[in-house]
Amino acid sequence: MYGARLTRFLPQLRRFKRHSHLFIKDGFQSMDVEDDLFRAPPAHPYQPVDLQLHVPADALTATIDLLCRAGRRESGLFWYGPRDGAGNGSVAYVVAPRQRMTWGNYAVSAQALAEIVHHLRGEWKPLAQVHSHPGLRVEHSNYDDRMVSSRRALSLVFPSYGRHTEPFPIGVGVHEWQNGYWHLFDLVSARQRVLLIGGTVRVEDMR
Repeated sequence: MYGARLTRFLPQLRRFKRHSHLFIKDGFQSMDVEDDLFRAPPAHPYQPVDLQLHVPADALTATIDLLCRAGRRESGLFWYGPRDGAGNGSVAYVVAPRQRMTWGNYAVSAQALAEIVHHLRGEWKPLAQVHSHPGLRVEHSNYDDRMVSSRRALSLVFPSYGRHTEPFPIGVGVHEWQNGYWHLFDLVSARQRVLLIGGTVRVEDMR
């Protein structure tokens, strides 16, 4: 979720608060602006792991396209694919589930997520959850922490509603769950953890 200093974004926050009640019904979670925009720093530093997520260039292109299709609204999607015996993943499927989208957040119900999971190939696992932010800030909020469906997957945040022009992963927030916290990688760690490769992927938009 977007936001750096509360006082700088009061007009946007007031507007956001008017819309936050939309997420109370039908399996969506409510959001309180002040509590959800900002989170405490990690209690323990991130410890690098010897794992990599391989992302075909076509998956990145499809991801940016799907996020941009939502216009000036946050949107979420998922990367699925196989893992090898060591735990390294290769993205094979990029999908945008049914969801509710607003200028400042998105939400995917359990039912919408189940529609995806029930049609996955047996060897495919959740590798990453991806969503967009309105501005350039790409760190998780408390709300984003709660929205991630699997702590075994990475979480990627693209800036500017997916209108990303820097070479990947520059400007993209890559997070990993460790020791009770979604850690945001620096650029060096992000490049080591997520690698672009060749290949094609299956793409589906269910919104």
